[in-house]
Amino acid sequence: MPDVIVIGSGFGGSIAAKRFTQAGKSVAIVELGERWEDPAKLQQSQDTKYILRLFRDYPVNYLQSKPKLVVTQGMGFGGGSLVYSGIHLRAPTHAFTGWPAGYTRANLDPFYSRVEQRLGVATMADTFSFRRPSVFAQGAALAGLPAPVANPLAMTNCVRCGWCVPICKFGRKNTMQHTYLADALATGLLSVYTNRKVKYIAKYGSKYRVVYWKTDIRADNYHIVNSGSLYYLEADKVVIAGGSMESPVLLQRSLTEPLPTGYTRITSFSTTDLGKRIDGTGDFAVGGFVPQQVDTYKGAIMMSNIDMGDYVLEDLHAIPVGPGVKLEAAFTLGGKDRTWGLEYKQRYKDFGRNMLLVGVMGKSPSGSNMSVTNDNGNAKLSTTAFQPPPGSLEAARNIITSLGGVVGKGPWERSGIAATVHPTGGCPMGTVVRPTDMQVYNNPGLHVVDGSVLPGTVMRNPSNTIAAVAEKAMDVILGVPGAPTW
Repeated sequence: MPDVIVIGSGFGGSIAAKRFTQAGKSVAIVELGERWEDPAKLQQSQDTKYILRLFRDYPVNYLQSKPKLVVTQGMGFGGGSLVYSGIHLRAPTHAFTGWPAGYTRANLDPFYSRVEQRLGVATMADTFSFRRPSVFAQGAALAGLPAPVANPLAMTNCVRCGWCVPICKFGRKNTMQHTYLADALATGLLSVYTNRKVKYIAKYGSKYRVVYWKTDIRADNYHIVNSGSLYYLEADKVVIAGGSMESPVLLQRSLTEPLPTGYTRITSFSTTDLGKRIDGTGDFAVGGFVPQQVDTYKGAIMMSNIDMGDYVLEDLHAIPVGPGVKLEAAFTLGGKDRTWGLEYKQRYKDFGRNMLLVGVMGKSPSGSNMSVTNDNGNAKLSTTAFQPPPGSLEAARNIITSLGGVVGKGPWERSGIAATVHPTGGCPMGTVVRPTDMQVYNNPGLHVVDGSVLPGTVMRNPSNTIAAVAEKAMDVILGVPGAPTW
């Protein structure tokens, strides 16, 4: 049995696995999804069977149920880093207002630097030689907005094909699989258990037992497995790193699940904020067709940003299944808003050449108002939608209309439906976990190290902050000399 069990292999779990193994501890990673190291498995594809092996949706039937809130997350060995856009913006100074004492931008900067160095984060020198960021900059100038700057990206020798999502087929995006997990595997102390979903964590004698189902009984949507034979691993220490959807409900199940003889429930702690205070990071997108040639597929998925303080605007590329199906953008055709029909399809034939998408990320006026609960072994998302950062959608539309373009209407404009791929919170530090080492209160050896511990919005793509907080927490857990105690 290992010394440490890490549940999840995204930004937090990967960093925990690397740091523990390099400290001489044997580690077992228990991962919901599958392994993706084999390049032969990677596709520049919109095939639904492929997409649903890589992404998990909450709720899973959102296209039929039409909820007011949809969350999409990546799954697989490497977690969300497999499908993220590689952007590593640091949170602005004012984002840390209300965080536990000591958490400031200045104090986190050394940890940001550590993450960026390992992931090879840098801006692309030729960013504005590509038509999409160039047209984006032209529209910003016409709309009276600040000039965009190049995004810092975790990419090496990018081929500029624009298919950073679902997975970079060419292995040029520096995911956790390529970096932190590779470092952990190199020690010989890491064991990997993929296609596993943890049902609960309990004490068995002096150790923690992690009880799980195998998820390979399904061809896709592994995250909804909630039955079947049970298996377990046990260790002295457990790190939960399943993200804002899965980590809170795993703790909820661990506090309520009937236990077999000989098992002891984890020690109770304040659950006032457990599964609550989840923030969508102001995640919205505005798109339209402009007369200028955009060549949206060329370059990285998001190459530049305009810093507006409480939010950023980013030039965005998305494969058509995103705006055409998931975000279901409507265009006025024949006097009516259409999301279907021959004219609609014909308009989309110019998607790659003339569609300009503007991504929005920032501070929502509705705050961290999302929640998640355990529903018979699965995560059930609240129906309360978050709101766009004030003025953000108007600014994005102005970029498109200033170029002479036609703006589409997304699900927010049409039906008040919000969708995010950047949720944070659910196990916030200061109430569910200790701010120093992310230990679950009253449970020595049980930690949460992922985006769920963030107590408020970071107003930017959150991967960099999640990783920086994880690095800081691991310094404390491992007793690194000079580790910050805040």
